[in-house]
Amino acid sequence: MPGARHRHRRSGPSLRGVAAVAAVPLMVGALTCGWLVLRGGAGPVRCDRTITLGVTTSPSLATALSAAAAAYGSGKPTVSGYCVSVRVDTAGGGQVASYMRGGWTDPTAGPIPDVWVPDSTDWLTLARTTEPANRLLVDTGTVIATSPVVIAMPRPMAEVFGWPRRELSWADLRKLGGDEGYWGSRGRPAWGGFTVGLPDPRVSTAGMTALADAVAAALKTPVERLTEDMFTDGLEAKGALLDLERSSALVAASDTDLLTAVRAADLEDPTATRLTAFPLQESLVYQYNRRVGIGAALPDGRGPELAAFYPRDGTELDEIRYTVLSRASDDPVKAEVARDFLRTLTSGPGRVALLGNGLRPPDGIADSFTARTGLTPRPRMTPERTLDATVLTALQGSFAGVHQRGNTLAVLDTSGSMNEEVPGSAGRSRLSVALDAAKSAIPLFAEDSNLGLWQFSTRLRGDQDWEELVPLGPMGERLGAGTRSQVVMDAVNRIEPRGDTGLYDTALAAFRYMNQHYVPGRPNQVVLLTDGKNSDPGSIALDELVRILRREYSPQRPVQVITIGYGADTDLAALSRISAATGAETYPALDPNTIFEVLVDALTEVPG
Repeated sequence: MPGARHRHRRSGPSLRGVAAVAAVPLMVGALTCGWLVLRGGAGPVRCDRTITLGVTTSPSLATALSAAAAAYGSGKPTVSGYCVSVRVDTAGGGQVASYMRGGWTDPTAGPIPDVWVPDSTDWLTLARTTEPANRLLVDTGTVIATSPVVIAMPRPMAEVFGWPRRELSWADLRKLGGDEGYWGSRGRPAWGGFTVGLPDPRVSTAGMTALADAVAAALKTPVERLTEDMFTDGLEAKGALLDLERSSALVAASDTDLLTAVRAADLEDPTATRLTAFPLQESLVYQYNRRVGIGAALPDGRGPELAAFYPRDGTELDEIRYTVLSRASDDPVKAEVARDFLRTLTSGPGRVALLGNGLRPPDGIADSFTARTGLTPRPRMTPERTLDATVLTALQGSFAGVHQRGNTLAVLDTSGSMNEEVPGSAGRSRLSVALDAAKSAIPLFAEDSNLGLWQFSTRLRGDQDWEELVPLGPMGERLGAGTRSQVVMDAVNRIEPRGDTGLYDTALAAFRYMNQHYVPGRPNQVVLLTDGKNSDPGSIALDELVRILRREYSPQRPVQVITIGYGADTDLAALSRISAATGAETYPALDPNTIFEVLVDALTEVPG
């Protein structure tokens, strides 16, 4: 369906006898749509003009399509007096989708292709969200190959785990990730823990599929029933993303970067970045093991071959579609050239090239993909599924939020009003509920995220309304006998409410503090939580505070003041003005029992 993610259920016969097909010489003369297509003649081909078909494809497909283009060109094809050639360019699906959404007007995009062959229909779905893209992508595409997303594991580890008989699911990946004693308990202490790798889902088909399936498994819902709201408003989906992201020893910028790390890692070397399991397109497992395609371009290393697990809770065949853009389909000559090259891809030499780079035929059956190659020829597949663009976009956005490494100063209101009881909380105070939420939020910060902690009321240190409890720095940094994470937890446990609410002076001081401790390339933010309104008669006025924040805020070095209004007595109008002056949001938590959910939303929001 338009704007949806399509998966293909395997069916039909296997692709046996491909080698025999490839042996048939390509000497074809055909009249199609009024254009004479000649390939390979007995004598030299004469033509007065040349035409080039530009094909843009994903890195995992580039070698196969280049080989097919070379086979096609060896026949010296001509179309209506034009000598024909095919140029294959390589670009990630996410980047091409972005260019398409803008109508390919970005000056850095290079020449617009005639044909786009992404490694998943997800990228076509994400592209077809604007009118300019839909004008370019009028073709629904022809499926030329398929490749499921699998869970890859170094083969020695996989064999100890029980491969190929034992299965591994997306739920297992989330459950086992981070188990530091896993291999030691199985007689292989040198291998360390069960470490997970993840390619960035904003650029990797495998990363995007893995996150969707992991969230679906955590929510106990079919992946096709995931909705945008589950990611934008639901705590469970964000929790599943956080678990997988935080348990990942490596979040790689691309599939290639992940495989580079895998090949470099000696399993017996305790100093190496050894990964136990990671999502990967099956074709890349094949290319890595056979050292073809991307696998041939990787640096040498001591990493062993890989084995593929086909998750029982979701193994889907990604369709690889040959999609002709309108600029080619509107040109009769280009359109015929595009059809002619498609015939090569779906015939002997094209199928040999695709199969030789780990791509299954459209029916999904590849009997040559045996355990010797680390694969399974006929794995169990799930039925066809669809995810629309809003869900894919929300998934990628939520991941960006949980993956960001922030530079954050948490500022907690500890005034006397925080001692009031919260209805429906079994007699607990506002402060008690808020501190429990804060303690639950501390694990949201990765070890390389920066966090500092202040409290505020009035006159905590002389005339100063705020007090530093933990200095700003990396969560994993040692402070005395423990890490900053442990010190923050201990400081939270010691907080007691007293005094009035010195909101305005504290907000300005926190903003200026973070400007002085700005870290480039990270979201620099104050997260300020309060249950009331400014009640310090000697403080700066609200209008003056807002003027100063606007004047000192720098778009080149942005520091945002994110405010959380806690309870029905909060001055949300004032908080909104404070946050807006720094380009940030105010998050109301009118029901104090929802404070943790609001904290998660605030901490995982990607700054605009």
